[in-house]
Parts: sequence; structure tokens; C-alpha cells
Amino acid sequence: MKKISLLLAIFMWGGWANAQVIRERAVRLDLQAAQSFGLNDWNNVKFASDRLPNASSSTDLRATLNIHVFRRTVGLFHDIGLGIMPAPRYGDSDPAAQAAITLGSPYYTKEITLEKVNESASAHFKMTFGLFARFPIIDKLSVSPCIGAGFMTITAPTCQAVLKEHNSNMQYTAHYQWFSQDKYRYSDDTTLGYLTFRLRFAYRILPRNNLLFGLEYTRFQKRVDFSEHYTNYFNYNLVKTLNHKGNHLNMLGFSLGISL
Repeated sequence: MKKISLLLAIFMWGGWANAQVIRERAVRLDLQAAQSFGLNDWNNVKFASDRLPNASSSTDLRATLNIHVFRRTVGLFHDIGLGIMPAPRYGDSDPAAQAAITLGSPYYTKEITLEKVNESASAHFKMTFGLFARFPIIDKLSVSPCIGAGFMTITAPTCQAVLKEHNSNMQYTAHYQWFSQDKYRYSDDTTLGYLTFRLRFAYRILPRNNLLFGLEYTRFQKRVDFSEHYTNYFNYNLVKTLNHKGNHLNMLGFSLGISL
């Protein structure tokens, strides 16, 4: 009787241990670092792009939860992380130069009445949801195409200045606005949605751990629109307003990591 009980206990423990392995392999956690490079700029207006984080690159640190939902080949992923972008090219660029382009006369900045500038590298919260499929290539090596959608937080710059025309007594109040076309409401934190396409390779280095490397492409869906408004400093009459449509920022990069 004792032998039967012992064998039954060993069998139950083996079944439980096997179930644990199955569950662990069905749900995996990835830790990754990704480096992406911008293929274009936020906006075609140099002044607008100069005050935003430099789009030339982004270093992402993220944790990704992968859940297989169909025969270990198709699943869902969810990642949370930070995207670190370099400081703006010219975070405190002179608005008088932009006014000269728009109004056609030389100006100098008499006073900055409202300004929020980014002068250093910045970290942006990122979250992504998506689907993946897993295909074995050779022993220990597999590839997973992934498609997802997510968002990134970003802080909009603000700028309002009093400009004086050269060789004239004329003065103008200049309002510059990112993301919103309302010159009386300045944006603070906003979110930029994006679509991402990833090709992730996994090489098994231990029974439960994979070395990860891959390629990825990200396209931001929300454009960084920019507007400029000029009013007569003395009578507040609107002199000129221009709205500039932003670009869809596109980024291409690679990633390295480990799957637990």
C-alpha cells in the first residue's frame, strides 16, 4: 500500500511539474533594449521641429509579456517601457527668425512672455498591444513577426513673445502652438499613437531562456501640427495666422534582449 501511495505521489508531482513547464512556456516575459532611428522629422517647419525632442534616434527599454493563445504559434503581447530621445536640436530657438520667414521682414525678440522649452534628453512612457506568430526555423531558432499599436507620451513646448520690427516702431505678439490650433490654450502632456511592425528572432540558450534579436519599424499616426499667430501688440488685431501640417514620424531600428 505504501509503495502504491509513493508511486501515486510521484506521478501527481510529475504531472504538476509538467503542467508548470507548460504554463511557463505558454507565457513568457521579454526584457529588451531597442535602438531606433528617425527617417524624417516632426514637421517641415524647422522652428517647429527644433523645439521638440530630436527625432534622429530613440533608445527604448521595455518589458514584454507574451501569451500564446493558439497551439504555441499565435499569441498576444503587451509591453511597457520608456523611450529616451536626445535633447532638441535648438530648444530655445529665437522666434524672431521664424517671424521673419512668415511676415517677410526682419525682427528681433523684445521679450519672451511665455515659454516652456526642452533642453535635455527626455524619457517618454510607451505602451504597446499586439499580435505575434511564432515559426521555427532550425533547431533552437525561431522567428516571430509581430504587429501592434500603442502610444507614447510627449510634452509639448510653448512659446509666446513680443517681437519688434527692425527700423520701425511696430511690435507684434507672436503665439506658437504645437499639437493644438487654439492659441489661447497651450498643450502640456499629450499622447502620440503609433503602429509598429517587428520581426523578432529567438535563439534558445537554456531550456527556458531565449536570446532575442530583431528588427522593427514604427510609424506615428498623430501628426505634430504647428501653428503661428501674430497680433498687433498695440491694438490686438490679428495680423496673420498660419497652420502647418506635421509629418508622420517614421522610425527604423533593431532590438536585443532575453526571454525568461
